[in-house]
Amino acid sequence: MHRTHTSSQSGPAGSRLVALLTQLDRKAARASHGDFAERLGRLFDLSDAIALDGANQYRPKGPFDARPDATERLQADLLKTRDTLLAHLSRSFAGEKAASVIPLPPLRDDAPADKRPTFGAYERFYQAHQRQMIAGLSNLRQRARRLLGSHSEAMARLAELDAVFEQSMAGYVRHCFGALPGFLEKRYRTLWDTRDPFHTAQDWLSPQGWLGQFRRELQLLLLAELDARQEPVLGLLDALAADATDTQSINNEVSKTV
Repeated sequence: MHRTHTSSQSGPAGSRLVALLTQLDRKAARASHGDFAERLGRLFDLSDAIALDGANQYRPKGPFDARPDATERLQADLLKTRDTLLAHLSRSFAGEKAASVIPLPPLRDDAPADKRPTFGAYERFYQAHQRQMIAGLSNLRQRARRLLGSHSEAMARLAELDAVFEQSMAGYVRHCFGALPGFLEKRYRTLWDTRDPFHTAQDWLSPQGWLGQFRRELQLLLLAELDARQEPVLGLLDALAADATDTQSINNEVSKTV
């Protein structure tokens, strides 16, 4: 079975996103807290802790149907969802005009060279793609939990835990990803302030132009965010693959003794 990771996705969850933010702005790299468990615990209030305890005590009754193709089905679903989201991004940045495409903000032909275009259109563009990611990957995560819930007792318990984690961390996740448009606006202003003063507005979108560079960084940030957002489903996929392997090994051992 093949993972959907690319070479840029190696390392901790979201590391591509963190690396890109650090590359674009060194101040974005904050000292990491040494105790992961303590950091995680701060995100859970009393009601979250009760829900998590309930998930830990959860004992699913079944029936279970450990289908041999369950891992492949989930991986195919993940790839299809990811490819759809990537296609939306690609069509947007290619300037395709269609009802389902979020248009990249255009540069006015009569834009004055001494006045910075407002950032608002790019903020709305980024947030629209974020909403597409949320919709596609949230639905995928729910389908993944349903698949795990019918696979085995261990996977059903994991699905229950994942549901609690998704609910408990929803606010924190919204806060973190919601800060990215603000980061982009700071980058937008920095690129404008350091632009070539001899460039005309028609030069802005050239490979050396400040706006052309900003659009490339905008696309890279959306791709990195997509990688980070899909990590929970990749974790469920890994767990399902390991469970299927363990089940197959047990079945092989049993068949040897018969």
